[in-house]
Amino acid sequence: MLTIVAFVVALGVLITIHELGHYGVARACGVKILKFSFGFGPKLWSKKFGKDGTEWIISALPLGGYVSMLDERDEKVKVLPEEVHRAFNRQSVWKRFAIVAAGPAANLILAIALYAFMAMAGQPEIRPVMAEPVANSQAAQLGIRALDRVERFNGESIEGLEDLNWAILENAGSRDVPMELRRDESHYTVYWDLSSLRLDDEKVSPMAQLGLKLHFGKPVFFNIQAGSPAEEAGVRDGDVVLAANGVYAISAEDLLKMIRSSGGNPVQLVLEDTEGQVRDLSIEPRMQTVKDENGIEVTRPMIGVYVGIKPDLIWLKKGPIEAVGVGVDRLVSITKTTVNAIADMVTGKAGTQSLSGPVTIADWAGKSAELGWRTYLSFLAMISVSLGLLNLLPIPLLDGGHLLYYSLEILRGRPLPESVMLAGQKIGLFIVLALGVLALSNDFLRLLE
Repeated sequence: MLTIVAFVVALGVLITIHELGHYGVARACGVKILKFSFGFGPKLWSKKFGKDGTEWIISALPLGGYVSMLDERDEKVKVLPEEVHRAFNRQSVWKRFAIVAAGPAANLILAIALYAFMAMAGQPEIRPVMAEPVANSQAAQLGIRALDRVERFNGESIEGLEDLNWAILENAGSRDVPMELRRDESHYTVYWDLSSLRLDDEKVSPMAQLGLKLHFGKPVFFNIQAGSPAEEAGVRDGDVVLAANGVYAISAEDLLKMIRSSGGNPVQLVLEDTEGQVRDLSIEPRMQTVKDENGIEVTRPMIGVYVGIKPDLIWLKKGPIEAVGVGVDRLVSITKTTVNAIADMVTGKAGTQSLSGPVTIADWAGKSAELGWRTYLSFLAMISVSLGLLNLLPIPLLDGGHLLYYSLEILRGRPLPESVMLAGQKIGLFIVLALGVLALSNDFLRLLE
């Protein structure tokens, strides 16, 4: 149920904002607005307002909306002689261009506003501190080590993990991309080759493709069992593991693997207690029979303590001006990533598996809503950018197709022949339907997987 509600709200809000963009600029240009509908399908409620008698409608299907303008080309609408100058088709090409472009622009502005709002509200983020990279990966070859902190990526300041992820996506396809890191008190720069980065691989993230592993935080011990090797060695609740067998910045996962593969041999630990005191301990794991993740009994070395993570977090909060800058940066990053992905699909460098239809979007909407309002607003912002960019594609039937017509009209000094525009509409319909079928096919393939 949550998935359906989140999906309906997302589409309703985003498409309504899109249509309000058309509506606002059309009004500013003097075009008469006949109807504005929230949703489509049968009317549930309607009322006329204003001197123009614009009919505001709430329709049964809240998956979109529309704005209807006075237009002489509409055979169902009678245009009075005294109102001819207010018809859409009678406006200058520049006004028509602005009215059509306003819809996608409204979606892009909404995304900036949502990202800016979240930046002003503040949020915790994981510091961009690296763990030991994957062996033989590009990260390992560049000499990145555990506890190296990323400070800049291609000239852009990196404050949290989200910044780093966006920076990598934004620069996908490029070579010699500089990344500045801090190690202890010194700085050094490495240069990435992102030309082979695959954005259509849903199973392996861009960071993982590069061999980068994040240091999410230090392992921490809690719930020590009475009489266990950990208690006998002097482990206390809240002890943070700084190192194990000489490996610093070890992850909780790797620490557990080290203990389980110890064969019962002592594990040397460097611990920091809740008061900041550091001490060395040696713990000799004891063989115990337990049930693994699949419920099967196994015998493995254990130390009798639960291992958690003390997250390495930073609280990021921006003022209004900085927050708008964050929104613009996010918009630029998504736009660059989208353009790169489309270019890769057109040139055959990437497949079309990354195209998503309504089923996948609904799934994302539900999952993001479950994770809280921040995640849901981030989802709304990203889909809003996608909707805006999609409508700017130069495909007839979409806003971008009309903008293409108007651009050619500006260059030619007169409108395109009606026959050319009709042919374009047919081609555009075919393209839109083909993309829709492909996206739906990908949705169902994901469900089957």
